[in-house]
Amino acid sequence: NGLMNKLKLKKSDIVLIVIFVVAIAANVVARLSVSFSDFYVQKIYPIISTPFIFLSGLVSFSIGELMIAAGVAAVLIGLPVLIVFSIVKRKNKPLVKKVSKTCLRVVLWALAYVFATETFNCFIMYQCSTFSSRYFPETEHTEELLIETIGDVSVRLAELYDEFERGEDGYIVLDESYIEECKTAMKNISNEYSQLSGYYPNPKKIYSSFFMSQQGIIGLYIPFAFEATYNRDTQDISKPSTICHELSHLKGVIQEDEASFVAMVACFNSDSPAVRYSGYLDAFYYLYSDASELIGTEYEQALAEAIACVPSQVWDYDLYSYKADYWEENKDKEIIPTETVEAVSDALTEANLQFNDVEEGIMIYYRVTELLMDYCASGGYI
Repeated sequence: NGLMNKLKLKKSDIVLIVIFVVAIAANVVARLSVSFSDFYVQKIYPIISTPFIFLSGLVSFSIGELMIAAGVAAVLIGLPVLIVFSIVKRKNKPLVKKVSKTCLRVVLWALAYVFATETFNCFIMYQCSTFSSRYFPETEHTEELLIETIGDVSVRLAELYDEFERGEDGYIVLDESYIEECKTAMKNISNEYSQLSGYYPNPKKIYSSFFMSQQGIIGLYIPFAFEATYNRDTQDISKPSTICHELSHLKGVIQEDEASFVAMVACFNSDSPAVRYSGYLDAFYYLYSDASELIGTEYEQALAEAIACVPSQVWDYDLYSYKADYWEENKDKEIIPTETVEAVSDALTEANLQFNDVEEGIMIYYRVTELLMDYCASGGYI
């Protein structure tokens, strides 16, 4: 029996080593070959991910959030307990050795799982050719085109802003039918963008949404749980575009700018006014933010005229992810200062993007404007 146990241990060690080696090799090959990454994302990833996405979608709560909480608890509670146990039982060296060895193996298997799922559900995608380059050509990004694009979006906002019920506080109130509409919107544009075809699960609300808000995060793709999640605390009208963004990650569109762009296009083409409006709000935010910085003085009047039709309610209420009193109402939940949480989150996000060869880092989000301009120039529907 002792010999068999040793043999089993050796086999499990081999499996663990193989997982790490395969994942490392996949990362290396992906960084060396765009063709490999493209083939993987388009042909292999849909096959291996769909069953796991389906299984993960069978439960309504976020498995990923639970896994993260368990990991944090293991570090904050498990490590001190292990140290105390080792001190108390120091005379029983065989027991201490056995427990320590078991804990180490659990940690290694957890790391292997996270590294493998991050590799095959995330890291490889960062190395493939861009989504935009596969579907429409880049155009010249002129000030005239930027004004034309933001003008088209402004008109759509003016057409839709008063179609929704608003609460006494002025914010739009939606029922959760937009969740199914988001999934339908993503499927609708898969006829044009084949990478987006296939099964879509329900996105999941994050329970610890205030902590998510402190990090400046309104949606989160969790590769090791095969989940698209979103911040339940944001105001209703911001959620459809966020959900479409996270669902696009499930289809291997991993770059943040491209996921935002795909979400907006899906929203633009939705049959749901709420989903469309959410997409236009998101697009306007990026376009106006960049236009305010990029437009020269000779185009300021043209920009002012392009956005003149945007109603005051859009500026006062709809463009914000959170209601005005959100932070005041939730200040008792602030265990760690928001500034600290946000700074750490930004640093980790920047490190992750740099690790995956995204030279722009967090600034990658602002390439959305260029993608929208390319889309407009190519005749895309806005």
